[in-house]
Parts: sequence; C-alpha cells; structure tokens
Amino acid sequence: MLVLTLLGLSATAAQAASITTVVSANGNGGNYGGSLSVLNDGIFPTEGSQWNLADKVSWNGKGNRFVFAFGDLYRIDSVRLSVDNNDGYLLEYSTDYSAWASLLTVSSGVGEIGWGMDTMATDPSDSEYVSQLAFTPREARYVRIQATDGDNSYSIGEVAFTGERAGNGSTNPVPEPAGLALIGLGLAGMALVRRRRV
Repeated sequence: MLVLTLLGLSATAAQAASITTVVSANGNGGNYGGSLSVLNDGIFPTEGSQWNLADKVSWNGKGNRFVFAFGDLYRIDSVRLSVDNNDGYLLEYSTDYSAWASLLTVSSGVGEIGWGMDTMATDPSDSEYVSQLAFTPREARYVRIQATDGDNSYSIGEVAFTGERAGNGSTNPVPEPAGLALIGLGLAGMALVRRRRV
C-alpha cells in the first residue's frame, strides 16, 4: 500500500509544470513596440486582435530576437504561443547561450485564424493544438524566438513553456517513480523485518 501511495504521489509531482522565464531582447534590430513583460505574463491576446496593440511586442523587419531564460536546465515538453498569423517564426533552444539549435518552426498561415493574432500549442490536449508544431522534448536553459518570413510586420503576444527541471540547481529534483518505488520497497522490507523481531 505504501509503495502504491508513493507511486501516486510521484506521478502527480512529476507532471510537467509551467516554466518561469525572464525575457530579454537582442539582435540587430532593437526597435520594437510594447513591453517585454507582456511576453511571459500568462495572458494570451484575444485571437484575431490587431498585431500592434499594447498587449503585444511588435516590430518591422527581421533581426530582433526575444530570449526566454529559464534560470536552470529544464526539459521543455510543450510550448503555447501567440503570434501574428501571417508570419513565420523560429524558436531555437540553447543550454549555454552560445550554441543554438532549432526547437520548432511556426509557418505563416498555420493555425485557425485568418487575420491578426493566433494562439497555438504543441500539447495535443490543448484546445489550441497545432500538429505542425510538434517537436521532440529538449533540455534547455534558454529559448529565443525570431521572425523568419511574412509581411515584414511582426508581433508576439505570449510564449509559455511547460516541462520539468532537468538540472541540479538550487532546488532538489522530483524523484523518479522507479526511485520512489525502491524507497517504498526498502521501507516495507524494514517494517517486515522489525515485525518479525517483535
């Protein structure tokens, strides 16, 4: 019974959770409208809303990159984002801020919105799921997003990540179910030995 309880607790605790991020901007452009704080405030703009309103970060031309720092190494399981529907965007990940690799590509016109902002997700259980955005979970400390093509007027409303801590940071990682099962078996064995002695 103890083993089953521990396994149940482990399964609940090990589920992917939101990853807290800090956003910064870099790249050749540097000119954009809006506040970076809207990119990770948990609020997704209304779908179909205008691309250059205050609840988004908008810019013209390529060159701007927006970097989301996780503060530790995380395994990214899913991404949910809001972008201008008629543009293409590239999300790349890095563990050291130096070497970057592709995480996923948002092609122009993907999603269900015909004009304005479109919310999309990689999690199949999300109502905004877009199968074309599927990716293999990756470990990263940083993710950056940049425009790749479109009408030269770009916008991001929100980028949210879910996953699990993968590094040996300041907080202890959640034990794996197998590890908890071994602990439970050990405790059960100790209880059995003690019972026999009594």
